[in-house]
Amino acid sequence: MLNLSEKLSAFIDAYETILQISEDHINKLVTRYKDNLVSAREMLMNVLRDKKRVHIAGMGRSKLAAMIIGDLLKNQGFQVSVIGDFLSKPVRPGDLVLAVSASGWTTTTCMMVEEAIRLGANVLALTATQRSKLDRLSDVSIYLPGGAAIDETSYIVRQIIGRHKTPLTPMGTIPETNSILVGIGLVGMLSDSMGDSVDLFKDYVSLVLKNARDSLIGLRNDLDRLNDFIDTVSSCKRNNGSKVYLIGAGINKFVSLMSAMRFQHLGLNVASIDDWKFRDKGDVLIAISSSGESAITLLYAKEAKRSGMRLISLTASPGSTLSKLSDAEIDLLDISKREEYLEFRVLKESKGKFIPAFEYAALLVLESVVAQIAEEFSIKEEDMRRMHANIE
Repeated sequence: MLNLSEKLSAFIDAYETILQISEDHINKLVTRYKDNLVSAREMLMNVLRDKKRVHIAGMGRSKLAAMIIGDLLKNQGFQVSVIGDFLSKPVRPGDLVLAVSASGWTTTTCMMVEEAIRLGANVLALTATQRSKLDRLSDVSIYLPGGAAIDETSYIVRQIIGRHKTPLTPMGTIPETNSILVGIGLVGMLSDSMGDSVDLFKDYVSLVLKNARDSLIGLRNDLDRLNDFIDTVSSCKRNNGSKVYLIGAGINKFVSLMSAMRFQHLGLNVASIDDWKFRDKGDVLIAISSSGESAITLLYAKEAKRSGMRLISLTASPGSTLSKLSDAEIDLLDISKREEYLEFRVLKESKGKFIPAFEYAALLVLESVVAQIAEEFSIKEEDMRRMHANIE
């Protein structure tokens, strides 16, 4: 019989692999593509100085990753709009389009960028594919590691034959998680006009990566808790009628949406939080909150318990209200104390100081849960691709 370390090897391997690729790539960025980073910072500084707007362009999870960057830019005083959103603002000359696409060929994203260029906007692209259409359209590109990769063998077979270090989840996990890191680094570059901006880029990203690695150490020291969390999610795969909901506020909302999409690729019965009224006893709610006191998240968590649902959580605050409510819980680390009040108040964060280290670690956990469930049910990457949206 496998011990827990062996049983959860897919999770641990996925988490380690994503981290290692990211750490290596950041070092590569600050050496090989230093000029691109400096140019990107200059573009953003010009937008802020001239009171122009940043427009987010992307599809699917790439769009959500770009929206996380947009949220961080808002904290720096930028005006940010999401192209295609019902409250999207018009693109004007001198505005900046921040476009994210791993392939660089996503039809809708490229169409958005082409139209924005026609309207006089500049383009900053995050892509894993050099010389792609998006790369050629952009004024500045920052390159991401990896791309979509399909392996038609199951995860467990790849592990047995020694190929388990290939991308562990399909359709862009590596570039998507790294686009968030790049965004964190770019915002860090804006925080000090006097220092070496590339050093600031690396410092900010290194903080996030260290927090994620330290969180993994904690997870490996409490495998029973991790196993309970994963088993609760995978039980919804065994019981096809059980639905999975995910909830978070702020950037955790985008993390929950990115993870919901990937869980759907596994064939889980994932329900939108907009369909909360259709919840049933035995369904699962995954709640994400660093403080464990986020007002919106707790509202859903308490109602989940009242409804007889199973509540599992990711938090950096053991003993918080969310922690006490949860049936299973994963405790991660964070680099700062959050003040998410029970009432709806303005978050008292110093401008430019918010670093989403917990949010990044939470995303890595949920990505790695996908790898673990894929192993348990012998799900192939091509099987997951068939569950992916096919019009974008």
